[in-house]
Amino acid sequence: MKTPDITYKDHGLFTAFYAETKEGEEAWRELASVTDGTGKVLTIQAKQFIASLRKAGYVVQKAKESKQSIDDIFAELGE
Repeated sequence: MKTPDITYKDHGLFTAFYAETKEGEEAWRELASVTDGTGKVLTIQAKQFIASLRKAGYVVQKAKESKQSIDDIFAELGE
């Protein structure tokens, strides 16, 4: 499977998009230009944005859940 250019995560009311490649950064900047710089859309609109990104040739996937806990992250930062 090809590395996604951009991933997304449903946060309830909003869905956030994250660039994963240089091409994804371009897509994210375009998205940010129409979302007041947030890269987030109302979740009810997410399917439309995902379809538009795919139609433009970007590989879009749901973001994978992290297996690290917040405590694991803080422990790494302390090292």
